[in-house]
Amino acid sequence: MIAVIGDIIKSKSIPDRHKTQQDLLDVLQHINQRHQDLLASKFTITLGDEFQGLFKCSDRLLHILDEISFALRPINIRFGIGVGTLTTEFDPSRSMGADGPAYWKAREAIEYVHRNNDYGRANIHLSVEEPDDSVNLINQILKLTALQVSGWRDSQINVYKVILEEEIVDPEEINHQRIAEKLDILTSSLTRRFESSGIKRYMSACREVELALERINKRYA
Repeated sequence: MIAVIGDIIKSKSIPDRHKTQQDLLDVLQHINQRHQDLLASKFTITLGDEFQGLFKCSDRLLHILDEISFALRPINIRFGIGVGTLTTEFDPSRSMGADGPAYWKAREAIEYVHRNNDYGRANIHLSVEEPDDSVNLINQILKLTALQVSGWRDSQINVYKVILEEEIVDPEEINHQRIAEKLDILTSSLTRRFESSGIKRYMSACREVELALERINKRYA
């Protein structure tokens, strides 16, 4: 199983914390409905600002985490991903009560992000039950992609939000004309945003991480 724990960064300093918590609940309910085929246990808020979920596989995992993050911007979210076994049964309707190395490693991962956030740019980390040579490489890629996203302008972020809404995971499937129409801009302007942001390279890197993560996950099947 792949467990994910997320929380809101510096939540206590947010002016309208209650509204932010309600927004988080709304986003997670949307994710649970939209991606129910990929979730072993639905995302559930476990504390006021913390939530967790359980994935069957790594397919679209980073895409889904981006859906959560970008829907809540400018609020910042961090994630810990844990791969391993469970020692208890799990409830498909909510991620509460289950336990085991998958969740322990997700907790370990999010605590790592809390201590090592790369000057506020790193927001995601992976930890696995059994040692694997690819884990360090995956985490380095996650740091680099987080650094890349931290430099995106609002206009570039808006492009990626449309990609998330359209559930496009393969950059080769991007329809420039359709996205330009949704953003009400010229296709030439959209092309410049793609070139300056590296969105397509970002998507390719995320996809490679998901594939590598699935190879690790299959060891626990």
